[in-house]
Amino acid sequence: MSGARTEAAAGTAGALALTGVRKSFGGVEALRGANLTCRRGEIHALIGENGAGKSTLVKVLSGAIQADVGDVELDGRPLRVRSPREAQAAGISTVFQELSLIPDLTVAGNLFYGREPRVRAGRIDYRALRSAAAEALAQLGLGWIDVAKTARELPLSDRQLLEIAKSLLREPAVLVLDEATSALLPEQVDWLFARVRAFAERGGIALFISHRLEEIQHLSHRVTVFRAGVDVGSGPIAEMPEARLVELMLGRRVDRVYPPRLPAPEGREVVCEVVGLSAPPTLRDVSLEVRRGEVLGVGGLQGQGQLPLFLALFGARRHAGQVLLERQALRLRKPADALAAGIALIPEDRTTEGLCLALSIRDNLTLGSLGGISRGGLIRPRRERDLVDSLASGLSINMRHVSQEVLALSGGNQQKVLLGRVLAQKPRLLLMYDATRGVDVGTKAEIYRLMRELCAEGVAILFYSTDVNELANLADRVVVLHDGVVGMHLDGDEITESNILAAAVGGLRKAVS
Repeated sequence: MSGARTEAAAGTAGALALTGVRKSFGGVEALRGANLTCRRGEIHALIGENGAGKSTLVKVLSGAIQADVGDVELDGRPLRVRSPREAQAAGISTVFQELSLIPDLTVAGNLFYGREPRVRAGRIDYRALRSAAAEALAQLGLGWIDVAKTARELPLSDRQLLEIAKSLLREPAVLVLDEATSALLPEQVDWLFARVRAFAERGGIALFISHRLEEIQHLSHRVTVFRAGVDVGSGPIAEMPEARLVELMLGRRVDRVYPPRLPAPEGREVVCEVVGLSAPPTLRDVSLEVRRGEVLGVGGLQGQGQLPLFLALFGARRHAGQVLLERQALRLRKPADALAAGIALIPEDRTTEGLCLALSIRDNLTLGSLGGISRGGLIRPRRERDLVDSLASGLSINMRHVSQEVLALSGGNQQKVLLGRVLAQKPRLLLMYDATRGVDVGTKAEIYRLMRELCAEGVAILFYSTDVNELANLADRVVVLHDGVVGMHLDGDEITESNILAAAVGGLRKAVS
């Protein structure tokens, strides 16, 4: 199949070519003479660690920023875009990793933003807008999305689908997908891949950015690897095995991405016991145990109750049932109750639910630990410095200075800051909801290592991931939610990708222990 894809790509004419592109921010070079060539009819993957320059290149292409030096050509003609509007007019449409939807605008309004049907006096024809949006979504196979809802009301995966639909409807010459699969479930990824392949077959140029190497190898014709702001390797995907890609990305060999599981001691103590937990309408009568020093994975298709489960355990969702932490019954009416009990959450969306992007790295790291570094309402500088230095070095946060805004960091380093703030609270139960979404393989490996270190210290971890491969390789046990209940419990050799997926669709059943 890879050979056929490569042959099809090689026979097309025209290309998007970037040559010698440089871009600096405050004296720091994000791009250092980077090159990239994507042919028409080709799906070209761009990979690299967070901070390698991929997002900067995407912003140059999309008109969000301008390169300091370098040339961009499309089909042999120079291309200079000074704004996103100019980029769209030139035929470049971008699906950003951090969604660009307007939260309080409807699905229909977001879908046709700037292209709304008008009546006399320039007013928007809202009836025509809703009708056009419903028809467009139906044609894309997304007809179940309610066009009258605001973007804010949609779950993260639906917002991502809406962002993709908005770009496809522009019928661009170049489609840039920046971590577009990071919030999608397997069946939604299949939906996206089918449309990207169809787009390329029509002669489009697809630039696909993902940290999931199995997606890169499954979808792409060719791949280019960035490291430290420059391209360090490029070629047909069939000639780039995963080990080679990782070596190019990191500049070193990585023998093991997933750390080994710890041996399970006899009679491991239960840290958290959940009994008959319900949070209508999606979560009903869930019971489970999280043991000391283990990673309990949570699987299942979207909307089966995973998010309500995590929010209920964090006191952010009204619920019925019982939650016991080290045999003590808890009343979790608000997040402060959970934090006081020793329960911490890594939320689904770090930018809107986890971090204060306009604040500094220092402020974000210490936000949950102010009581320990202050006296009489005043910050004690030495204690603050010691805490920040310990967290920043322990997590290898790549930054210029702790006073730097979190907004300026790469996605992976933002996630490290969030992890640092949560770990500073020394939780007994750590809730991790898709905590590796949108981060590179190197940062993922660091997060995996950190999880095992926390387990060795006795922390209990409840871990949900949309990446089934992560669940299969990280979790000591897995519970799979189906129709809002625990439909399957997997242990030991039963923990495989195929078993998790089969249980997620209700095709695998056994007695739940």
